[in-house]
Amino acid sequence: MKKSIKSDRTLLLTSVLLFFMLAAGILSGVLGFVSGHEALKGVTQPDIRPNNNKGGNQQNTNTKGLELIQEKELIANLKKQMGVEEPKKDAQQSKDAKQKAAAFEKAVKNDPKTGAPVSKLPIVRSDQGIELTIKSVETKGSNVEMRLTLANRGSQPINFGQGISVTNGSQGISSNTNDLPSSLAANGKEASFTLTIPKNALDKVKSVSLQLTDVDKKLQIEAAGVPVGK
Repeated sequence: MKKSIKSDRTLLLTSVLLFFMLAAGILSGVLGFVSGHEALKGVTQPDIRPNNNKGGNQQNTNTKGLELIQEKELIANLKKQMGVEEPKKDAQQSKDAKQKAAAFEKAVKNDPKTGAPVSKLPIVRSDQGIELTIKSVETKGSNVEMRLTLANRGSQPINFGQGISVTNGSQGISSNTNDLPSSLAANGKEASFTLTIPKNALDKVKSVSLQLTDVDKKLQIEAAGVPVGK
């Protein structure tokens, strides 16, 4: 009899516990539904259907197409947000560039035969630390003589090949060099020499080009527009 009463009490307590758990679950579900419903008020699904023009030709003026942003505008906006300022052009640099251009225009004139620019002396050209300077051009008797200097500003000695070649455009001009060094040490000292061109090889020629290379032909120095006539 006692065991039956104890069993009945256990069953009752279990039933009550299950009832409360079921009630709590139902209450939680109701509260969650009500809270979600309140939170989603005013939220509607976008209309992705094709435009249905009700009323004939009436168009939906509230619909906008996809707007593409230019790359430059996007980069500018990004730099603005990051606080990066666009570099401003230096007015002094622009002024210096204009002055150099004006000086170049005054310093050169064109060869009437070849159309090539004729530079004013001295003319300085360099490559790989080797500096060639044409200091003067003079007419002496039947020849035109150029006074030139070479200097090695680099860190390695250099050996020259066949001397200096003289051209007028694509046409070669005979010439002779006196005291041209066969090599230059890397000491920066200048070596002076003379380049002689026969006047009869410069008929109606106002300017020539000089080319200088080394034995290995890695060095390429060219001085164009060297004046040789009036």
